Amino acid sequence: MLSVFSIGAKRTDYICGCRNVMWLMVTEEKDGEIRVGVLGVYKVKGNDQEEDVVFLVDESNRMVLPIWIGEPEAMSIQLALQGVKPQRPITHDLIANMLEELGYEMDKVKIDGLIKSVFTATIYLKQLKSDRVVKIDARPSDSIAIALRTGCQIYVDRSLGGQMIPKDRLKLPEELSAEKDEDEYSDDEEINSPYGP
Repeated sequence: MLSVFSIGAKRTDYICGCRNVMWLMVTEEKDGEIRVGVLGVYKVKGNDQEEDVVFLVDESNRMVLPIWIGEPEAMSIQLALQGVKPQRPITHDLIANMLEELGYEMDKVKIDGLIKSVFTATIYLKQLKSDRVVKIDARPSDSIAIALRTGCQIYVDRSLGGQMIPKDRLKLPEELSAEKDEDEYSDDEEINSPYGP
């Protein structure tokens, strides 16, 4: 579920309502890459406005990479995490369907750069008939949303390790402890998602 949390002046001062890690895959290092899973998408309160952040977490469950994303992409990622299939395909569903029909599969997604505080990503597509790999420049948010729909692996370039923060800096509010079931929350508590159930 999406939750609202606040960010202080530093990126290391996160306080969020994270409860469960949504793993897409296991983490491993490969050629300077760290394989990650999707911790979740959260609403962030900062500078008098709310923004959406997707958190990627390493296999050790100790380091987290926060990536600020747009609201439509946050909704798309959250739908994929929850396994929700819309009646009609949204953009990321359409792209996944097109890749399949055209004989391509997503080999991997790599968050590979940071330019003027904006993360970059590359989608690696493999043509099934020839094993030829094609690299596509993409936004991390779109890459993650498509990866969740196709089951491909997500990596973070090791050079971005300095952008990751210790997961123990993500502090769980008391009321969101693991012992409390979602059914126990009232409709006005922060566990409710602005993107639906």
